[in-house]
Amino acid sequence: MFIIVVGGGKLGTYLAKALLEQQHEVIVIEKDERKAQRLSQFLEREIAHVGDGCDPLVLEEAGVMRADVVIADTGDDEDNLVICLVTKRKFHKPRTIARINNPKNKQIFEELGIDSVISGTEVVMKIVQQEVNVRDISPLMTFKGGNLELVQLSIPATSPASHRRLAQLQLPKHAVIVALERAGDLLVPDGDTEVNAGDTMLIVTQPGAAPELKAQLVG
Repeated sequence: MFIIVVGGGKLGTYLAKALLEQQHEVIVIEKDERKAQRLSQFLEREIAHVGDGCDPLVLEEAGVMRADVVIADTGDDEDNLVICLVTKRKFHKPRTIARINNPKNKQIFEELGIDSVISGTEVVMKIVQQEVNVRDISPLMTFKGGNLELVQLSIPATSPASHRRLAQLQLPKHAVIVALERAGDLLVPDGDTEVNAGDTMLIVTQPGAAPELKAQLVG
């Protein structure tokens, strides 16, 4: 594919490098001439086009009419929006991808028809949330009397239980793994069932056993 990246900062530079390594044709539009020179030197290819990517003439000079994708990757959300709108409404053809710094702007970009909107903040938050979900035990229900509860726990790749049989695990007393979800299937495990990273366990246990469960199953 022929891909135009607007913005030759660090992210744009490494994005261009990755795309070139995948055998794509790439042009990077950068309005700062010194940045453009450094980019070409770093990549050892003359792929930088000096100019303002918000300017339709600059986009046209860079070859937008034959581009498959235009990526707006400047540090300014307003510029990225203009780049994508000019690309879609004047040149019609290319798919547009925009990076945004403020997650509150995502809805505006999507409502205006930008094909893909990437928020760095949202990406980081999703990673953090996944980490929290993996490492936390989620209580699902408490049985009558309150002395037992059903909890859910996901097994991370770093789990000391990974690739071990259930019979080999030193679970807390009165903790029983009653079901195991793996790749969308629900299994009823026995002592010979091997634990895999990515499994989600349903465990009946006594309240207060969370620290010991996490030590054995999460690490």
